Amino acid sequence: MQHKVFPRDVTLGVEVQISQPVTFTAAVTQRKVLIRKPRGEVSRINRGGYNLQDKLGWPAVEYDEIRAFVIHLAREYLNVRKPWGKQSKEQLQIIFEKSKARYPSLQEYEGDWVVSDFLRVYLKNSSGRGN
Repeated sequence: MQHKVFPRDVTLGVEVQISQPVTFTAAVTQRKVLIRKPRGEVSRINRGGYNLQDKLGWPAVEYDEIRAFVIHLAREYLNVRKPWGKQSKEQLQIIFEKSKARYPSLQEYEGDWVVSDFLRVYLKNSSGRGN
């Protein structure tokens, strides 16, 4: 089957009348790009690590408030005498979920690394003290 080619100045005598404006909507699913964890280990600056507060760039008041809340949850749900690696995964998950519920901005960070870093530093300091 061949297609007919019409010169541009030929009209086909077809009139289209639209009674309402035509709108096209496309379902666009946007996947939010999450903020990745920086290279290195938190608080190990001399060994290629990073300072969490500097990397986040949050106002000091916000940083301190969220950190205090995470530590409060750690005291409630974790055994603070044990290091990070010995903590219950289920209890850690509770802390991640409660933290994101209270501070939705934490959902912007891939793999809960901000809350993990707060917990790692806190547990590193508390597990060796015999609290």
